[in-house]
Amino acid sequence: MTETGNSVGAVSPLRFLGRGLFIDVALPWLTLRVLEGYGASTVWALAAAALFPGASIFFSWIYGRRVEAIGIAVFATILLGIAMALISDEVRFGLLRAAPAFGLFGLACLASLLTPRPLMFFVARHFQTGGDPAKAAEWNARMQGAGFRNAMRVITGVWGLVCALEALLGFAIAFLLPVHAAIVAEPAIGIASVAGLLIWTAAYARARQGRRQTSAAAS
Repeated sequence: MTETGNSVGAVSPLRFLGRGLFIDVALPWLTLRVLEGYGASTVWALAAAALFPGASIFFSWIYGRRVEAIGIAVFATILLGIAMALISDEVRFGLLRAAPAFGLFGLACLASLLTPRPLMFFVARHFQTGGDPAKAAEWNARMQGAGFRNAMRVITGVWGLVCALEALLGFAIAFLLPVHAAIVAEPAIGIASVAGLLIWTAAYARARQGRRQTSAAAS
């Protein structure tokens, strides 16, 4: 179970939080304010502001030399939202960044609980094995253990519920709050949700490992 926690929570929550708040919140908000100050329309200012989170995902692919499904979903959401905002002249679509991707991922997690291998099993395997066939085979073999299977289902259920709730909140923020508040709040909620999930996953893994060690010592 230790491997589970390390793989799913491999990204430092504090590092993720700080980087996300700067690139996805601070820079877009500042860009929106500056461009509007120079007379640009809100829709085009939002389109320019989306370049920062979009470029961040793109360069992560290049330097990481690995395409992440979640990153693709968020990147596609950003492009689709901006395109819809420009076509319809409705700025609210341009405020949607991560919420649609969170919603799809959350629903996929919950639906996968009906299958033998829930979605977070594959997410964890992706980060744990790095595409190595031997490590992937070892990871697959862990599903033979009842404790590991239960842990994967619990983790998948929690991530699914939190992501689905984040999506609902993100849509509400984008369409109900003032634009200058929504451009900060919508991505901030998503970033905080992922950081919280990473912290919870690591804590859950440590707790299970501690219980296993206590049981082993007692026996």
